Amino acid sequence: MNNQEAVKRLFLLLQRYKKTIIAIISCLFISSGLSLFVPLISKRIMDDGFIGGNKELLIKLVLSTMVIYIINSLIDIIKENKRVDISAKIQYFLSEQSFSHLMKLRINYFNNTNYAETLNNINMDIRQMTSIADSSVFFVITRVFSMIGGIIGLFIIDFRMTMLVLLFIPIKCIVMKRFARKQKQIMDEFLKANQKYAKWFGDTVGGVREVKLFNIFDKKYEEFAVNQNDIIEKQKQMNMHSQWNITIDNVMVQFLSTFIYILGANLVFDLQLSVGSVFAFITYSAYVTGPISAILNIGYLLSGIIPSTKRYYAFMGLDEEADGGKAECFHLRGLKLEHVSFAYEKDKYVLEDVNILFAEGSKTAIIGRNGSGKTTIINLLTRMYESASGKILLGGEDISELPLSGYRNMVSVVSQQIYLFDDTIKNNISLYKQVSDAVIETACKESGLEDFIKEVSLDYVVGQNGAMLSGGQKQKIALARALLHDMPIIIFDEATSNADAYSEQQINGLLDTKLKEKTVIVITHKKDILNKMDQIVVLKKGVVDNIGTFDELVGKNDELNMMMDMAD
Repeated sequence: MNNQEAVKRLFLLLQRYKKTIIAIISCLFISSGLSLFVPLISKRIMDDGFIGGNKELLIKLVLSTMVIYIINSLIDIIKENKRVDISAKIQYFLSEQSFSHLMKLRINYFNNTNYAETLNNINMDIRQMTSIADSSVFFVITRVFSMIGGIIGLFIIDFRMTMLVLLFIPIKCIVMKRFARKQKQIMDEFLKANQKYAKWFGDTVGGVREVKLFNIFDKKYEEFAVNQNDIIEKQKQMNMHSQWNITIDNVMVQFLSTFIYILGANLVFDLQLSVGSVFAFITYSAYVTGPISAILNIGYLLSGIIPSTKRYYAFMGLDEEADGGKAECFHLRGLKLEHVSFAYEKDKYVLEDVNILFAEGSKTAIIGRNGSGKTTIINLLTRMYESASGKILLGGEDISELPLSGYRNMVSVVSQQIYLFDDTIKNNISLYKQVSDAVIETACKESGLEDFIKEVSLDYVVGQNGAMLSGGQKQKIALARALLHDMPIIIFDEATSNADAYSEQQINGLLDTKLKEKTVIVITHKKDILNKMDQIVVLKKGVVDNIGTFDELVGKNDELNMMMDMAD
């Protein structure tokens, strides 16, 4: 995305609030128009009121100025209320859009993602993009109108002094443009430093266990100091550069005012200009020269917005999970892998030409060494990944053409690496499914979690990712979750790895009772479970080495024998 396209995207955000923006700009134009009369009124206050001695006129003119001030203040309140509303709506829209997209991204995005960096980037980008509705942007739009009105006012008072002001404008433009360019450069460096720190921070906190175990805090502290000092240095540069910008601007304006006073005084002494005219002229000159900095700083403002806009929409352009959406109802009638191949990298296949039938109501075990492709098959079956070639069929329908949410409502997974939300046991099991406590307690009993629930209750908060639980307790919650949601297909992905002997026995019992009519797929090397399977699929280096029952394969398949020995 180039700069022009980024700006177009930003204006499309504003276009949603076109009527409100027109109302804001109208308020600003009215306010600016009224302000243009103030110098002329001030001129008459000075010349006709104070110097002319017309007390009645002076009071009327002062009251007129006050009325204009009150009207402008009310207009500012109305305008700001509408602007803040637009800003809040844009922020919500971008936040909602990015969250929804994040939740729909393909799972491989999260395999290589630093969550702290992602959160930092999204928040910073949204904050920067929302500033397109900042008051300074609308201010610049109306300052152009004020400049035109100011120039007209200058010519009305005195064309000679007006030429002095007009000569000052290009000088100020050159100086301020240089400051704006430098500020843009510092801002780009600040964004990069911030992104680098967020990535480092997420990586370091994620590895806090290793930091403690290997006593590398001092080294990490050194890295922290380098990263933070880099950010702080850039912030200092931005702040000081802004201060220099303001100071130079004020000095230049003061120089102009000094020249105007000197030239104006000569004209007053020569009786060619009134005192009030000089003061009115100075006010109009501020209308003309003041907005120059604001207009040029639009480039500085955009220097922060455009990179963030590009990064935000690059993120929004990442591939989401495909949602077929063809069928509305599903017929199980078996799940089948037909000539399925999969590669994380081009030409480096993890699975190659795999054919497996999981018949309706059947019990299948998948075994193999690490890296043989077992978990990859589970990720394909749950549509976390898409196959490079071949098809996965559900009741004869290609699952890639089925609605994603509907298909996933057919499958429950009990994983070795279950994630638990920082919530109660009850909510982690039900996952927003509206069921009674009695139903949840039944699932807990069937999963072997009953004794623990009696100790702590269903309202026990498990902590982030189940930090307050043991591995076995987390596994039992995963099993209770799957039993409660009662899907026709249940997958156990190394689910017995953290289970004790009692829990393992309980899972075995479920295969003959609660799960008897379910299609069950198990990744395990435990002999007791393998003996209950209708078929065992032996994977070796991404290909199906053998398929058969336990009796058919035991003692005859080296891979099976070795994996069972390792499990024992």
